[in-house]
Amino acid sequence: MNLHSPVDRRPPGARFRPFHRAGLALAITAALALGACQKPDDLSGPNAKVALEALKAAPAHGFAAERFHADRIERLLGSDSGRDKAEGARELRAALIDYARAQHGLTIPKRAFPQDWGLKPADYDAATSLAQALQEGSLKAWLAEQPPATEDYQALQKAYVAYLKIQAGGGWPTVPPMPLTLGAQGPQVAALRQRLAFEDPLLANAAPEAPVDAALVAAVQRSQAAQGLRPTGQLDQATLEQLNVPAQGRAAQIRASLERLRWLPRRPAPTRIEVNIPAAEMDYYVDGNLVTHMLAASGRPGDETPMLASAVDGIVLNPPWNVPEEIAQEEILPKGEAYLQAKGFVEKDGRLVQLPGPEAALGFVKFEFDNPYAVYLHDTPAKAAFASTQRAVSHGCVRLAQAVDFAKILLANEPGWSPQRVDETLASGETTHIQLSHKTPVRLIYLTAFPQGGRIAFRPDVYGWDAELLRMLDHPPPAPKPGKRIT
Repeated sequence: MNLHSPVDRRPPGARFRPFHRAGLALAITAALALGACQKPDDLSGPNAKVALEALKAAPAHGFAAERFHADRIERLLGSDSGRDKAEGARELRAALIDYARAQHGLTIPKRAFPQDWGLKPADYDAATSLAQALQEGSLKAWLAEQPPATEDYQALQKAYVAYLKIQAGGGWPTVPPMPLTLGAQGPQVAALRQRLAFEDPLLANAAPEAPVDAALVAAVQRSQAAQGLRPTGQLDQATLEQLNVPAQGRAAQIRASLERLRWLPRRPAPTRIEVNIPAAEMDYYVDGNLVTHMLAASGRPGDETPMLASAVDGIVLNPPWNVPEEIAQEEILPKGEAYLQAKGFVEKDGRLVQLPGPEAALGFVKFEFDNPYAVYLHDTPAKAAFASTQRAVSHGCVRLAQAVDFAKILLANEPGWSPQRVDETLASGETTHIQLSHKTPVRLIYLTAFPQGGRIAFRPDVYGWDAELLRMLDHPPPAPKPGKRIT
């Protein structure tokens, strides 16, 4: 079919909706530059088919429908017009470059990231990489290599498709308030069982009209654990709120997490520390294996813990706390002299400092790593926060539930630093700085959806960063004006 029309005499390139400017400006420029040195059939025939299949499948990775204009390009390539075919070939190359950049987390210009989003994707020369794949005849393999290959990404991507399918099918039923009493039955119980079965395969074969039994209560507990709630087996308000988040909302959380996983290195350091900010949890991996998991406490809204990547290079035993000026003026000094003395606050060089001690805000251990936000991991005397399911309570630094134990783990490879010596140093009360001979990579990331125990776990978007990210993905903004961060 000839796409030319006697009514529409605009040139072929003007007859279609223009490309997504933010994502494709660089890609189109690179594609045109490469066009002069590429053979005309590089992206024709089987290569074009493979390329279009990948672009059409892009929404399954969380990219907006027709973000890469696969249908438009397919129409151009199928045209009887030579001009349209040439235009289609140019746009296909540009779309592939844009697709590859997007799969490497480069949809949003890094200069446009909010200041607290210090975890940014690495640069990636998609144009050169595509040219090499075409030259080597390995386009299909190249396309398969563009999405991250990590287990977390693959699990989330598969789940994203599943949640979209649930959404397209009308979603799941709303669960009403009810006491969960063994033997109770009726439409409310049926709605609960049906709702849980969408995410819990152990309920897939249960009869909807069955009464409340131990299996249903256990399913409620599994769901609560996946939401970071206490597994009481009762339908309290927090549990109902999480159960009644629509499938569309869960898919959106997964979509945001997929994008943030695309920001990470393709090959994570096998030994590393990871803190998931909204989950308020820390994981420590050694040689790729999870060896330590503990609860954490992250920054409260307004004092957000930033996303970042660095490396722990030092540990301080019995650390003092150099109180930030804003915290000193607004929170500490107004409490009066008696409070300051009781909590060990003194003035040094015009700055408020809390000396080491049992009441010290940093507890017994501080983990240092270079970053522009002046944040760190540390111990705390306020252990009560770890009994709560909502642990966004700090001023931005990350508190660890078992910080002393973790310090002993990291110091185990440092000559002379046995657990006994750590205990003796802590008992002395003397501030001791230990420079680590081997730095341990650390990253603080914001994932409100993540794989856990064979299913997807969810956490509230405490900072609103998911909503902000999804807006930016669909409408990449210009770079923000320089701002001031309050720490």
